[in-house]
Formats: sequence, C-alpha cells, structure tokens
Amino acid sequence: MLTEFDLTILYTQLVVHHAELHLPGLLWDDDHVDQGFAWSKGIVSFGVPDHDGQCLLRVNVSDELKLDAGAEWAVQVPFEVSALLKIGTVTNMRDVFVPKGLYGLVFQALPGSAMAGAGYTYVLLLTFIKSADRSFEILQQGRLATDK
Repeated sequence: MLTEFDLTILYTQLVVHHAELHLPGLLWDDDHVDQGFAWSKGIVSFGVPDHDGQCLLRVNVSDELKLDAGAEWAVQVPFEVSALLKIGTVTNMRDVFVPKGLYGLVFQALPGSAMAGAGYTYVLLLTFIKSADRSFEILQQGRLATDK
C-alpha cells in the first residue's frame, strides 16, 4: 500500500491530479453524476455519495484489478502519472508519489463496515493498475444523486 489516511469528503468528490496543475478542478454535469466521475488529462474527480462522517482512503499500485465484492460503486479511468500527485478533497490534498507510467486508475467505494473500516462511513480504494487496458469503465454501478 502506498498510503492511507482519514479524509472528510467535501463537495461529494475525491480528486486526483498532477501537482503541477494550477487551480485544478472539473465542472460536473448530470452525465458525470450518472457515471460517477469527471475526467480530463492529468485530473480526475470521483463521486462519493453524500454522507456524514469520515472516510478512510487507501491508495495502492497493483498489476491486476481486484474488484471488491462489497463495492457499492467502482469505476476505472485511464491515468498517466508523470509527476507527483495530489490526492484528496478541495481543501485537504496530500502529496502522493506513484511511479511514473500509464495506468488504469480504479476507484471503489465500500461501506465503512467493510475491510476493517468500522467507524468510517466509507472505505475508498484508489488502485493504480499497471495494465494495457486503460479504458473508461463503470465496474459497479452505484448512485450518487438521491433525486432520481
């Protein structure tokens, strides 16, 4: 595991971006909410269902996809790491070193009772997968919006 830390999710999103991006951000529309992420080169925001309480974020690099059976939401996006990354929320970003390369970045949201995450609302998994398959894919459909 590269790192793990407690995180309070703001604006219902977890952000991963190259540290060199000045004022990084993405505007979400209804399609982004439906798919669970917004993406642009060097930055991705993953949606986290609205909730109260803290989350546990775990960041890892792997050679293969291991989708957790308890994932309420899981998506994959292509992501190239060429520099130091910032991972977190709008007001709480952490520097995370991931080896340079092309990855399929998989985000999974599990209920806090899963994976020794008791006491957390969600356990959020970010896995950088070294793979030739770097496609966009909804691996487990969840629901971010509560009004549909």
